Amino acid sequence: MEPSWLETYYTALEFYYWEPQHLGLKKNPDAKLDSRDKVVERLRTLEVTLNHALDQFLRLAPNGLRNELFGSVFGRSFLHPFHMHGRHVDDDFDLLAAMQPDVLFESDADVVSIEMKIHAKSSVSQVLKYALLGLAVEMKRQAPRRHSLLMLGRGSFAGLWNEHFPNVAELRSAVAAADPHAFLQGQPSRFRPHIEQFTRIVQELHVEWLPYRQLADLLRAAYPRDDDASHGAEVYRKLITGMLTELSVRQLDA
Repeated sequence: MEPSWLETYYTALEFYYWEPQHLGLKKNPDAKLDSRDKVVERLRTLEVTLNHALDQFLRLAPNGLRNELFGSVFGRSFLHPFHMHGRHVDDDFDLLAAMQPDVLFESDADVVSIEMKIHAKSSVSQVLKYALLGLAVEMKRQAPRRHSLLMLGRGSFAGLWNEHFPNVAELRSAVAAADPHAFLQGQPSRFRPHIEQFTRIVQELHVEWLPYRQLADLLRAAYPRDDDASHGAEVYRKLITGMLTELSVRQLDA
């Protein structure tokens, strides 16, 4: 089978691993990753490389897929076009290194963030940081937004949390019960005068959980018909196939 578009990403990483001098670095002669197979295996267990893969996928996918994905997960319509932010979120919203979202979408009405996990755990504090991100967006735009957080993970929902929440409802209750004053005291001072606004965002933040296997199901459902011979459908099939292959190789799709 023809290699997917994501293989070029891993090929580039391998290249710079074996020839780091192109980046002004030196190879460690004692490195344990001393073969191509070991390098590839390691790269495909990292959370950050999966983040990169999904980031590329969402940037290339049709805009309508984003709205359909969010609509399916959050149970309401998303009608406004989204802008997908890049790696300059911190500068764009003056976050002062308070947090860094995995993926951030913004429209004239909504802020939708995606937090991806494979092995690492999340916490109430991390969810509150996404509420802080929402505050930063509202402060920048000088207008309210609806705020949504999609948690992507493997296994069970409870296994995603340090607090072992059994379901989303228990998580929401814990987030709503958190002390916003205490949380903001540990954040950059520019946010502290906006306690009421932050509290509102925390109370309204819509958090949902999506296992990777269900993401794979949603992508399969979006797959264009094989009898659609248009160039756009052909590219879209390749795009979805590449993402599904990545989830399958990582054993996240079952």
